[in-house]
Amino acid sequence: MRVLFNIERLIKPSVEEKAALEKVLHTRLLKKGDYFLKEGDPCASIAFIEKGSVRSYYQLEDRHVCKEFIFENGLIGSFAGFFAQEPSSLYIEALEDTQLIELFYDDVLWLYDQYPAWQKLGRIIAQDQFIRAEKREASFLKDPPEVRFRSLIDEHPKIFKRVPLQYIASYLGITRETLSRYRNKNKIG
Repeated sequence: MRVLFNIERLIKPSVEEKAALEKVLHTRLLKKGDYFLKEGDPCASIAFIEKGSVRSYYQLEDRHVCKEFIFENGLIGSFAGFFAQEPSSLYIEALEDTQLIELFYDDVLWLYDQYPAWQKLGRIIAQDQFIRAEKREASFLKDPPEVRFRSLIDEHPKIFKRVPLQYIASYLGITRETLSRYRNKNKIG
């Protein structure tokens, strides 16, 4: 599993810690268009993406507002809902056929309680989530849309091959027409 390989490189768990994690992992397949989570659902699990991609979004009365795209090695879930054990406030939908490695709430708490390596991984993930959320908020408040567009392309150069345009436009907070202008101007196919 690619995800486990990357985790091992990051925190170097012991043989016992790795065996404990493998014991509580569950694989799950989502077909394109399937939901990992819907607004109002209990947040029973989080998952690493082994292969594929998802989008998370909020449903407003008249439109979806895209929160983020998550690709291979990324972690998905409603983290506020998961750790507070409250219903989800967002939707998570597969953009492609997606293979997940899923962890349930009680298993995560058990891993944290029993094994220092998994406490360390939890801290690293929490820090990453906070940093990403603050950077996205700052970008929306400070950067013009074209700067957000360039940043997205720099971070995910193949995004236009994997994500429908209307979702990218929603994520950037622009119209599809503006997105098309930026793509043409930057010669991105």
